[in-house]
Amino acid sequence: MKKKSRVGRQMYNVLFFAFIIPIAIIGIMSVFILYREMKDRYEAQIKAENTRIKSIMFDITSSVYTNLETIMSSQDYRDMFTSSHFARQEQEQYISLTRAIGSLRGTTAAISSINIYTNNPVIPTGNNIVNVGKSGEEKLGDDAKLAAGSGNAGDPFSRFEWYEQIDTMAWNSYTCSHVPLNDYEDAYELTLVRRFNTGSSENKAYMVVTVSTNYLRNRLINNDEYMLICLSGYPVFFSSQYGETEIEMPEISEEGPDKYNFLGDMMLGDGLALTYISSFAPYKVDSRFFVLVGDYEAHDQINAILREFMVILLLTLMTPIVIVIMYSRFFTKRVNALRQAMHRASVGDYDIIEDVTGDDELSDTFNDLKLTTEKIRENEGRYYEQRIREQELINMQQNMEFKMLSGQINPHFLYNTLEAIRMQAIRGGDRDVATSVKYLAKIMHYVLESTGKTTATLADELKHVESYLQIQRLRFGEKVSWNFYIDGEFDPEKYHILPLLLQPIVENAITHGLKDMDRNGHVSIIVEYDMKNRNSMEDESGLKLSETTDKRKLLITINDDGKGMTQEEVERLNASLSEKRVEGDEKAAQSIGLYNIHQRIKLVCGDEYGMTIRAQEGKGTSVELRLPGDGLSIEKMNTLVVEEKKDERQE
Repeated sequence: MKKKSRVGRQMYNVLFFAFIIPIAIIGIMSVFILYREMKDRYEAQIKAENTRIKSIMFDITSSVYTNLETIMSSQDYRDMFTSSHFARQEQEQYISLTRAIGSLRGTTAAISSINIYTNNPVIPTGNNIVNVGKSGEEKLGDDAKLAAGSGNAGDPFSRFEWYEQIDTMAWNSYTCSHVPLNDYEDAYELTLVRRFNTGSSENKAYMVVTVSTNYLRNRLINNDEYMLICLSGYPVFFSSQYGETEIEMPEISEEGPDKYNFLGDMMLGDGLALTYISSFAPYKVDSRFFVLVGDYEAHDQINAILREFMVILLLTLMTPIVIVIMYSRFFTKRVNALRQAMHRASVGDYDIIEDVTGDDELSDTFNDLKLTTEKIRENEGRYYEQRIREQELINMQQNMEFKMLSGQINPHFLYNTLEAIRMQAIRGGDRDVATSVKYLAKIMHYVLESTGKTTATLADELKHVESYLQIQRLRFGEKVSWNFYIDGEFDPEKYHILPLLLQPIVENAITHGLKDMDRNGHVSIIVEYDMKNRNSMEDESGLKLSETTDKRKLLITINDDGKGMTQEEVERLNASLSEKRVEGDEKAAQSIGLYNIHQRIKLVCGDEYGMTIRAQEGKGTSVELRLPGDGLSIEKMNTLVVEEKKDERQE
């Protein structure tokens, strides 16, 4: 006879398959998601820190470069360095130059030292000006106190460290050199070398400026993250740890360093750190800086949180297991006692009634079998009720998961959230942020409403464009202005066009037309009927067509007074609007927005409609959209789309 499964074993099986396995799966997935989210967060944080450092470094190097411009661009100083005599005029220029250097050194905290080196024999060595002598073999040159060893006989500058690795014919170069701090130590600092334009003269002059490491440290270090900065081809000139300069920057690829980026784990010093390395080009100098940021605590913090989560998960599993095991033992003991009582009763052993305790105790001999049977049914009922409750819990859990997976973000929640942010900005006194959020909400609302819609009114489209322009004004200030010119007999509230048709063109005008302008830029949108064909069309009987017929075109022109384009560029751009696009074509991808607008108009309205681009170099760009004079109804647009697709299938 096959042995039946015990009730306790069945309960353990139910516990294992209905509770432990789902909780374990959810726990493992939660651990994986938590780890991924935390890692993404720390990666985003370290990228942001790297970007901050690059921004500060670009700001410092740009500031140093531009502050030198008044000296480098002075014709008087250039004439002094090319002069063959040192008369009164040159002496005055010399004094003026030393004062300018002293003033610049005193007002620019980023500069550690400034020196001008020249081989013009008539220029004396003085404050911040060094005559390098006649040849590189001289130890000190002609009274040149800052000379450093000997060099090539034909090049007196070659004795200096800053001169060794730069392009001597370049106007501007970055290098790294040692700057004395005292009699016993020196600092390895970033150095900017700028060559004076002395024409064809054999006399040369270089301005050598070192950037203060202490200033960099004060500007860059505001947390405990590890950072290194180096110049391409040079050891590290800045480290967040004292004494770590002149070490090699790790993981810098020799192939394409301008595109190099590394994000991942790396051994830095004695520990593993989440590391991000990227590079940037400085202002007007053909060099490249590499920035490394490492976070030693990222992995420890992630692991600590994961350990806490695992402990909570383990407690979540163990608590119900212990409860179910204790309950199972108690329940099994009662079932076994009842089974023994039923067996004894079946053989007529009525004296065992006292062995059944608790709720299962029989009251008398007459009701022995009946009560035993009822107790069995009662316990089975309890068992199945327990199963049903567990299944209901599982169903509820699955239903909640389904709702979580199938739910979508309510757009009204986004609008309310943006409005809450705007009100916080107003209460905080930041009106610009509040205004930006207001117009961003308008743009989001319009885009979400346009999704899935086939048409939109021209009035709504213009409001959408104005919201975008308002945000651009907050970004560029009064540099961007605009006007809308609408024909007096035209009602934009009743005219329907394709949604999201104008904003990409306006964005193109600001991005490419007005971006690099030194003066204020203007964008205008003109809406009018085509005057050339307005009254010139006749039907077959010779009668003029009504102005409200489909043949009359509406012109929407977007003008900007930006840098414009050459005639060759305009012709090439207009031609590209009708060319078929090949996947992977980078040149075609640059005008994909205009191409899509042109093709959408042609697809819905017909080949006689579309886009034309006109421009003059230095005088701005004009984009003209030709649309049906009576606009687009939803029924008409759907009919046109169906006919177009039918024609394509026939071809």
